[in-house]
Amino acid sequence: MLSSSAENIVFTGLSGCFARATTPREIWKAILRKRNFFTMLPETADGHTAEELFDGCPLPEACAALDDCFSCRADHIPLPPDLGIGDNTDFWFAAQLLHDALCDAGLQPGTNQTDRISLYVGYDAGLNPALVNWLWHANAVGQILGTLQRFFPDASYEQMDALRTEITNTLPLLKRRQLALARGDGVVRALAQTVSACDTASLCTAGESSVFAGLEAAANALRQRQCDVAVVLALQPPIPQTQMAGEAALMPFTKGTSLAPFTDVTSGTLPGEGGAAFVLRRLDDARSAGAPIYAKLHGCSQISGIPPQSPEALEESLRRALHRALRRIPNGFRDIDYWEMNASGIPQEDAAEEALLKRLTVNRGAHIPLLALGSAKTSFGHTMTAAGALGLLKGILAISHRVLPPSVTPVDESFRLREAEQAYYWVQEARPWIASSTRPRRLAVSTISHTGRSGAAILEEVAE
Repeated sequence: MLSSSAENIVFTGLSGCFARATTPREIWKAILRKRNFFTMLPETADGHTAEELFDGCPLPEACAALDDCFSCRADHIPLPPDLGIGDNTDFWFAAQLLHDALCDAGLQPGTNQTDRISLYVGYDAGLNPALVNWLWHANAVGQILGTLQRFFPDASYEQMDALRTEITNTLPLLKRRQLALARGDGVVRALAQTVSACDTASLCTAGESSVFAGLEAAANALRQRQCDVAVVLALQPPIPQTQMAGEAALMPFTKGTSLAPFTDVTSGTLPGEGGAAFVLRRLDDARSAGAPIYAKLHGCSQISGIPPQSPEALEESLRRALHRALRRIPNGFRDIDYWEMNASGIPQEDAAEEALLKRLTVNRGAHIPLLALGSAKTSFGHTMTAAGALGLLKGILAISHRVLPPSVTPVDESFRLREAEQAYYWVQEARPWIASSTRPRRLAVSTISHTGRSGAAILEEVAE
């Protein structure tokens, strides 16, 4: 729960990297130009498909992949001289995002300008190279030898031991650094050390809504004076092919090459990769320090406890998340100008979101401007752990630039949000965001997962 204090919390620093857009500026330009970053995935090397591995679960045909953008600048982030195959490169990518966000906020990382920095990181370690190398050394070699022993029961101990040594010598050397960065808690601890963060450093593993869990914790810490600066970071590193097959068993993927939510033909989503970091401060502190101010965090929430038994249950999960985030706004959702939606293309999620949209706008009234809608997923895909962070970054940029941003419009005529005489519309071209005469510009950002987890945040412009 947010503190009862009404002290304003604002975003003062941003960074982001998704697909082939490596900065918030490039991401914003790509959104305005309605660019689509999906590229075809290569064929599987061994001929196996996810349908064979997981009972008919299709692998995606395309992905908004980071490719060469998954990197860091060595002049900013010190790289170990013996950086090798078994190292967790996710850490250095996250460290670059963290460094860029702090610099954007006017803070120099590692210089101890303030010793009251808290860090909240949304990251699911998955099959990162350090963890895979560790598992190979600790388990896989033994499993391989056990399997071979069954086929060759007469093999001597000396033969098997020689084979163990030969296999182990072909693996990347296992270093202490790799063990420390193999798991998420080690990555968070190392990131905190790179920026001399001396307060809370925690892992927010809340799936797609990780960034909202981090925002809620950061807002509480700032309002309760537990820190002076809070950084929230969410990361979805490149997805190895073996992990992609596993994701296909857990998340419906479409066989198409573009994302078309809210249509009758879509059957799933498309994956994306990337990450973003956000620096938050109290408004008075930001103004005193002369820091840039992008937007105000009006409210945020993350819901995890509703079993996903039906689209109605998913709708209730998202409704509760938005209700909690909106509770300090007098007229609730009627005071929202733009909704950055989940719009994943997963039928259950789309149905829940569409039903809630109609409920929230049924009493909007003719005197209230139409609710603008959009989603960054149509350009950058479903970025999983960083899905909420992508929508949040797009929302902050929209507030800052005072522009209603377009989304890649589904070309199929069955796109259901084109219905006439509704109190909402899907933004198809960028347009100036005309402010109301009675209130500041406000937008909602939300995510919803077919697993029952939801997150939401309400952003507001800050008066000059």
